[in-house]
Amino acid sequence: MKPATLKFLGPAIAAALLVACAGEKPPQATQPPAPPAPAPVGAPAPLAGLTPLPSSNQVVASVSSGRVDPFAPLQISASRPVLLSLPPGLIFNGVIRSGGTPEALVQFGAESGTLRVGQRGGSTTDYRTTDYRTTPLLPAGWSVASIDVQKGRLTLRQGKQAVTAEL
Repeated sequence: MKPATLKFLGPAIAAALLVACAGEKPPQATQPPAPPAPAPVGAPAPLAGLTPLPSSNQVVASVSSGRVDPFAPLQISASRPVLLSLPPGLIFNGVIRSGGTPEALVQFGAESGTLRVGQRGGSTTDYRTTDYRTTPLLPAGWSVASIDVQKGRLTLRQGKQAVTAEL
């Protein structure tokens, strides 16, 4: 045989061997058995003596989510007290200590001056009985509860309610 024939027969013999072996089944590797499916997880039974925590849905359901319309005006009911504010027209300008006594500098209407602790609103029209605790710098029914020079605060009272103004 010629060397060219051997080159041609070499691949032919290899192909014949492959065809002959194709009839046999290759050995199969044994695979380990599949692990068993995990059991469904349910709620664990509470331990004796312990109180189970609420679920996240129970917590969310128990919380109110606020007002339906957060921009709507507040409804003021008779059970809710109205918050007190400074009398209309009163301007709190500052505080001083005069002769050891704290005083508040205010304007009310056309009047301006100082207020001291204990003064009451109203005007003294009867000049025969001068009451130095009455002042035209506050409306009637209002009084000065306290003046804090260090913190720049004036606290006024109307009835049982009080309001504090700060500089």
